[in-house]
Amino acid sequence: MKTLDPFFDQMERALDVMTRRQQLLASNVGNLDTPGYRTVDLDFNQALQEAVEQVTRPGGGREGLDLRPMELEGLASRPDGNNVNIDREMAEMAATRHRYEVATNVLRNRLRQLRFAIMEGRGA
Repeated sequence: MKTLDPFFDQMERALDVMTRRQQLLASNVGNLDTPGYRTVDLDFNQALQEAVEQVTRPGGGREGLDLRPMELEGLASRPDGNNVNIDREMAEMAATRHRYEVATNVLRNRLRQLRFAIMEGRGA
């Protein structure tokens, strides 16, 4: 749903990308012991940039957001063919969680500013 303020649309899209990435990383961790499982992820920076830019395009809607996973290349595989590296996954999950927390804090501050403006500076 498009709002009157593109900032909120952009933040919604950014949170969507971060949520999808956390799902993929959690799936990797969940498949740590699955023979033949290959690590998947998003090209996070590209997905985030595309998601935020969509809001500024005429007619830009959620339907065009492509958050399909891609298999990561260059990771060492174990003898069973699985290439999940738990250290990598945990580090990426922590980084994505941090980005999510920063984004939600920015949103919270923006809402406080709007509430302040609506209340004409009287607090509350």
